[in-house]
Amino acid sequence: MPPRPVPTSSPTVRITMPMDVQLQAIQYMAAMQAPQPSDAPADPTYAKEIAGGLSGVGKTDVISSGRLIDITLSKGCDATLPKEALARHTGASLTTLLLHGVLVIRCKDREVQCLQSTRDADDVLCTHK
Repeated sequence: MPPRPVPTSSPTVRITMPMDVQLQAIQYMAAMQAPQPSDAPADPTYAKEIAGGLSGVGKTDVISSGRLIDITLSKGCDATLPKEALARHTGASLTTLLLHGVLVIRCKDREVQCLQSTRDADDVLCTHK
């Protein structure tokens, strides 16, 4: 993994931050979604089942054959939403998703996108437009 652009205690990268921080955020988010040799194969059927459970939160989509689950909202995306929505609406854990090859849960709205890694519960990174 490339270095985090911001600490986990303050997970949001803003457009007003220096260009190198913004570029680090892009690289980090790409790495979060990239499969590693030790990752389980993607299970698109399981990812669709989880996405269906999250549909009460917002419009969901399964991307990259089940590696990424998207939740699109009109507003309300923040660093806590992906993990909380998963627990509240599906009962599944991040560890269980990782065992099924899901690497990231992302929420996005008009202003913010937040990527929650399933590899590390504390690893969430947001970008503010």
